[in-house]
Amino acid sequence: MSRMEAVDLRNRTLLVLGLLPLWGCGEPATECMAVPANGECPSAAEASDTLLGDHCGYTVNAVTGEGELTEVPTWDTGAGQGTREECCYPTLEAVPVGTSCVVGRPYIDATGEKVAPARSGRGWARGRRPDVRRLTAAERAVLAAAWTEDALVEHASVAAFARTTLELMALGAPAELLAGAQAAAADEVRHARLSFALASAYAGREVEPAGFPVGARVEVNADPAAVAAATFREGCVGETVVALLSARAAEAASDPAARGLLALIARDEARHAELAWRTLGWLVRTHGAPVRAALAAEVAALRERGVRLTQVTSGAPDAVLAAHGRIRPHAAEEVRRAAVEEVILPCVELLLLQAAEGGAEDASAGATA
Repeated sequence: MSRMEAVDLRNRTLLVLGLLPLWGCGEPATECMAVPANGECPSAAEASDTLLGDHCGYTVNAVTGEGELTEVPTWDTGAGQGTREECCYPTLEAVPVGTSCVVGRPYIDATGEKVAPARSGRGWARGRRPDVRRLTAAERAVLAAAWTEDALVEHASVAAFARTTLELMALGAPAELLAGAQAAAADEVRHARLSFALASAYAGREVEPAGFPVGARVEVNADPAAVAAATFREGCVGETVVALLSARAAEAASDPAARGLLALIARDEARHAELAWRTLGWLVRTHGAPVRAALAAEVAALRERGVRLTQVTSGAPDAVLAAHGRIRPHAAEEVRRAAVEEVILPCVELLLLQAAEGGAEDASAGATA
């Protein structure tokens, strides 16, 4: 992912437009990291460089004691659970309210983000398989876990776009936005199937999603301001970031299956981000001041908190992870910064400025009349 790709995505977004909670000190918890080559756990101070900061769904605020070699469970597909040794440290961690990881568009209800459980089975994994012949069993387990997690989120995005379609219908959205949401849901089915194919190859068994935990009812929000806020968080921010993350990971990947999937996801998620911006533009024009106020609050929150990235895959050599499509921490941070500074903030600021000028013109015309 070059700066030019970020600038290109920003320009595409501008063309389409026509023109998160406070952290407490934290709760006691345990955080683990891979055992160094010397077989000894680093000191708490040394481990802090790796462990402190944002992870998927929580933040490690402090490492409060020395680490110990610990057997931790490995990923389980339903056919038995293994273990591996890691260095585990006592920590203080905090979980934000009402936020979610950035891996495409999540499905969120009143209880938090939802994904289906994984199970062994056939029917979902369809697509090119990676070359696993040179990988160790431990490396395959790490990659299987990571790609299964991504596949489950892609699967959940199908439900997210289905609900988005209902919300847009409730608000009287134009046909092109409904068609875009339906097409995006079909994209997410394809992403999930291809991701499950990778996960299955690394796991050495077929992996698929079990039933999605949608519950007894689907929560559909017909408040334009709330829909606008969610569209900005999950689409304009989340899908912009994941498009650029996927492009960066594809550049580094040498396995053809992983590289091809990531390139596809990058292209599709860029389109999904454009759909989100188009939807936001329609909501601002159609529903006015309440939507502008909700959007301004989201921008302020983004400036204060930034974007939380997904937990970066660990437990295998960096070269192996990069070859199989797992982005490394320094690269993820570069992408996050470019997404916010080069795409998201310039576009939303222009959208708000354009809306404010339009509102002022309307008010002036009304006063003159």
